[in-house]
Amino acid sequence: MITLTHESFAAARAYIMTHGRPLDQARFVYHFKNGDPALVVEQLAAYQNEDGGFGNALEPDIRTKASSAIATSTGLTILREVGAKDDEPLVIAAVNYLLSSYDTLERVWPIVPAAVEDAPHAPWWSYAESASTFDSFRVNPRAALVGQLYHFAAVQEAPADLLTGASQSLLAHIESIPDDDMGMHDLLAILDLAGADNLPSELRQPIVIKLRRVVPHAVVTDRSLWGEYALRPLQVAPAPDSLLAPYVDRQAIDANLDYEIEQQTADGSWDLAWSWDFIDAAAWAQAEKDWKGAHAVNHLRILAAYGRIDAA
Repeated sequence: MITLTHESFAAARAYIMTHGRPLDQARFVYHFKNGDPALVVEQLAAYQNEDGGFGNALEPDIRTKASSAIATSTGLTILREVGAKDDEPLVIAAVNYLLSSYDTLERVWPIVPAAVEDAPHAPWWSYAESASTFDSFRVNPRAALVGQLYHFAAVQEAPADLLTGASQSLLAHIESIPDDDMGMHDLLAILDLAGADNLPSELRQPIVIKLRRVVPHAVVTDRSLWGEYALRPLQVAPAPDSLLAPYVDRQAIDANLDYEIEQQTADGSWDLAWSWDFIDAAAWAQAEKDWKGAHAVNHLRILAAYGRIDAA
């Protein structure tokens, strides 16, 4: 077993505090310096629009200022990360955005708005192709957003048909997906849902059973493929007590921890497995910088959870 050395941790910290967004700097301080969660919320507020949704490149591959379902899910995930309550003003505004942007006919949230085309973005976020790219939004982002509404007790505010209808439609679709054919981002969206507080047992139980069956097929355990855009063990088991950790091969988890430590670059960051430099080099350079600060925090959180950072 290898660990992240004091020097490597210091390099990651220096990278985050020099190149990371103020939001990710606040996240680092919160997780590793006993920082005030209010400072994370304060930085996150800069990404929230008047309509309550999050935008403004919170999802770095989408540079539009406009609110989107995917960025709003990201914002709420960060609020969950720091233990925000359902009476937090940012939460209330975001929930109102989700209630107003829900497609009551299709029982989904379109993942991005048409305004995505007015600013640089990765090609997979094209509005015209979004429905086909994301399977008409039946799992991603719907699963994660249903989870956010339950987690923040928004079920009390949402029209009954929204939560009931969306949940029943979602569950039926999830169960129809072959265990060996679930996409990476669909699985992660469902995992977000499964981990939500206040989720009814009649929804959580079949979802967890489904995820347990899917994991052996979806998680890539071949180290030689981890440099590609693939679902690594630590993405579904980011901590030893994670919901799916018992269903991921422990040797694969340990190997993935070793791999992530070894992959840290000289500047303290971790490289990304994707790029859209060929679309817009300048915009990608900023998106890559934003991503790398966020990912450095995420990597450190995972390594700390598994006791893989040398003690001070």
